[in-house]
Amino acid sequence: MAQVNMASIAHLKCDYEIWEKLFLSNEDNQQQVNNGKFLYGKANDNTAIIIMKDVDMAAMAKRASDPKFKKMVEPYIEYHEFFTMDEMNPPQ
Repeated sequence: MAQVNMASIAHLKCDYEIWEKLFLSNEDNQQQVNNGKFLYGKANDNTAIIIMKDVDMAAMAKRASDPKFKKMVEPYIEYHEFFTMDEMNPPQ
């Protein structure tokens, strides 16, 4: 499967700061942030925005369907919204 650029809105059941610790400790998220592949931020106390570049969709689908992952995030995340993004060149 192809790699795509994605945006995600995470609707949180917890405070942003609690979610941030979970997010950065999971899988290789901290490394992805350090490498500039993931950008994330606080929209408000219970909403986070994540921008992900060059996402392996097969790996993302596998992670999202993993029962351990679902159980881990269930207390913290109400739901996600996902969007694909394309790079835009400046108008000529």
